[in-house]
Amino acid sequence: MELYQIRHFIAVVEAGGFTKAAERIAVSQSAISASIAKLEAELETQLLDRQHTVVVPTPEGMRLLEAGKEILQKCNTVKAEFKAIANRRPLRIGMIRSLFSGRVSRLVSAFRLAKPHVPIEAVDSESNPLCQCAQLLGLAPGQELDAVLTIFNGKEPKTASRVLFKMPYMLAVREDHRFAKRQAVTLSDLANEPFILPEGCPGLQDLTNLLASRGITIRAAYKTDRDDMALALVAAGIGLAFVPGRFEVPTVRQVPVTDLGISREVGLIWQRDRKAGALKEFIDFAATHCWDVEDARNRDNQDAQGQHVVAQGGIKSGMLQRGSSRVSKAVPRIVCKC
Repeated sequence: MELYQIRHFIAVVEAGGFTKAAERIAVSQSAISASIAKLEAELETQLLDRQHTVVVPTPEGMRLLEAGKEILQKCNTVKAEFKAIANRRPLRIGMIRSLFSGRVSRLVSAFRLAKPHVPIEAVDSESNPLCQCAQLLGLAPGQELDAVLTIFNGKEPKTASRVLFKMPYMLAVREDHRFAKRQAVTLSDLANEPFILPEGCPGLQDLTNLLASRGITIRAAYKTDRDDMALALVAAGIGLAFVPGRFEVPTVRQVPVTDLGISREVGLIWQRDRKAGALKEFIDFAATHCWDVEDARNRDNQDAQGQHVVAQGGIKSGMLQRGSSRVSKAVPRIVCKC
């Protein structure tokens, strides 16, 4: 049984005759007659009652009519789905350049691995909220974005948003610096140290004011809005830096500042009418993504251990082990939305 035979049969039933059916589907009457005859021979039953002026289906023909319509509908649905996949516009996610590239690359890589059916394009986005708004609204020709991964600073455009993570600021020092072997430092320890300071960060400007109020002076050796640049400058020995969360740079160490209490808040913004389909999948994935470098490494190790246990015929899941090994972290006192 071929699809064209089903189409011919349905056309004859709906048209009430072979001649009208042939005209409707643009084939010869002989072709459609031969198609129906072959179908009846294959099924070994009569499908059409030809004794009346109007050709009507037999009881067996009625069963084929119902099944045939369902088959054609499913075929058309599958074709439409594959056509939509072939013509699907990639999901365009803006990533502001100031974010640590390692975290951004791990997110995109993990999403592509988990959702291979969703094409995604990660592009650089401006830190300026007005520029982000223009990109989300499509006001910048060729730069329309579905969402922007950004640092919240209280000046976000009036769009839908979701906080993904908050990370406390740590002190980044080169491995040969005297602070590198310390378990922690205090703000007073930082007096007269050269610093790579982030630009456009109101929260850290408050920190500068706090240091000044305590009579603690630090020297600005460089200013940048990019975490990668700040870490590179620390590695080069230009100065120290406040960087949110843990990071992986071979020659740079991270040291907690006990009385700092500042964290960075990062999340997604998007137009409210666009949270559907692929965009919703990305938002939900990003919300459960492991953003911390060390936690991600521990999770991978625990997953590997869980798989090893399964291979040995023991516990069937490493989930309980993962959950029980979590260490609670202190909540930062201040959120630096920058």
